[in-house]
Order: sequence, then structure tokens, then C-alpha cells
Amino acid sequence: MRTTASLVLVLFAACAPKSPTIDLGRVECAHCRMNVVDARFAAALITKGGRQYSFDGPECMVPHVAGGTIAEAQVKAWYVTDIVRPGRLIEATTAHYAHGDAYRSPMRGDVAAFASSAERDSAIASSGGEPWDWATARRRLAE
Repeated sequence: MRTTASLVLVLFAACAPKSPTIDLGRVECAHCRMNVVDARFAAALITKGGRQYSFDGPECMVPHVAGGTIAEAQVKAWYVTDIVRPGRLIEATTAHYAHGDAYRSPMRGDVAAFASSAERDSAIASSGGEPWDWATARRRLAE
């Protein structure tokens, strides 16, 4: 029984998407082709085939998929950087977003991702902006 449980855990770990790494300053944004340099906004996605794409931020990642460069059905996982902890990637689908002039992202989408709604709401209270969820971010950034 233990062997079966151990095997299931190993197989589950092998199937879980590996969190990407972004080599800041050396990797090119898959959408705009600029070097990804800002640790506060970098984003990435992993395809079902295991390929990683890096982006300047969600404002490049979302239109890259929405425009059909990568079929959405091929995306296994979406990641954005937690602006409170630069360089730490979090799942884009569960992140909490703020949009406004205070969040001057590299491509001027001016959207920041937060790991918690409390951190996002605190940032909006002090710097302004509009709260977004993933569905809103995808819709607004794809326009």
C-alpha cells in the first residue's frame, strides 16, 4: 500500500507544472522582443508540451495568447510576478491585480499582480488604481 501511495505522489509531482524561472536581462519577451528586465512585472507561461515563454509583464503575455501566437488550449500554466516580492512568480489565475498610473510597468499596461487581495487593496488605498481579477485582466489586456 505504501509503495502505491509513493508511486502516486511521484507521478503527481512529475505532472505538476514546474514553476518557471526568468533570466532577467538575458531573456527576450516572446511578444514585444525587448529584454525582460523588471523583476516586479515579469510574467511567463508554460505550454502543455513543457515549453516556457517569458514576457515583460501580463500586458505582453495576455495579447500573445489572445492574438493566437500560442493557442490558449496549449497553455498549461500562467505566471505573473508578485510586485510585493519582486522575482517571485505566482499563478496568474489566482493573483489579485491593480491597474493604474502608479504601476508603471515596462510596456505601460500599468497592471501589477499581488499574491493576496489584502496586499492589492492596501496598494490601491495608498497609490490609487482599480482592482482587477484574472478575468478582468485577460479581457482588458487583450483589447
